[in-house]
Amino acid sequence: MISRSGLLLCSLLAATAQAELRPLADDSLSDVSGQGGVYLSGEFSINKDGGPLWSKPASTNAATWTVGERSCATKGSNTPESCGMRLAIRSEAAGGWYVLDNIKGIFSFEGLTLRTRVINSGFAGDGAGFNQDVLEFGLPNEVKFKDGSFAFAVANQGGWRNSAGTVANGGDASYQQTNIFSAKIDGTIRMQGNVLVFPKN
Repeated sequence: MISRSGLLLCSLLAATAQAELRPLADDSLSDVSGQGGVYLSGEFSINKDGGPLWSKPASTNAATWTVGERSCATKGSNTPESCGMRLAIRSEAAGGWYVLDNIKGIFSFEGLTLRTRVINSGFAGDGAGFNQDVLEFGLPNEVKFKDGSFAFAVANQGGWRNSAGTVANGGDASYQQTNIFSAKIDGTIRMQGNVLVFPKN
């Protein structure tokens, strides 16, 4: 049986649930000020269990791998390991490639912002002449990594090739990649500042 106080509470909740959204009139809307932009927080996993492009081979001997196989185990390891995502960037048409290879892990962030901004001053006087909109990415206040890993490398091709394999199994003896460094990350990074993306005609 519901008490009087419980009945009163239910009737108050029902009354507040009937609130509706109404459009603002033009004169009321003109009094509202705001700033455009997007504030993002989230968590995502990148190839936590290995990527879809290559299957894990049975051994670490690259000469025995088939077309769709690749291992990203550390040098000297006897156990093959699934590979993560690969991101390759070519800085000029006839140049080599900068590569972030074997990207894996769980990443979460809070406070990544995206907005447009007019550059019409600063930059040692160049801003006044530029006088255009740019994209501004505000770096997250905090980025957390769990089992994160990647390798930074340079290569003569954007896509990975098995330089130890034969042409019959998809190998390419001319392929070269030099890993500059690799990293494993667990923990939190605090960030400040922003990144500006300038348009180019």
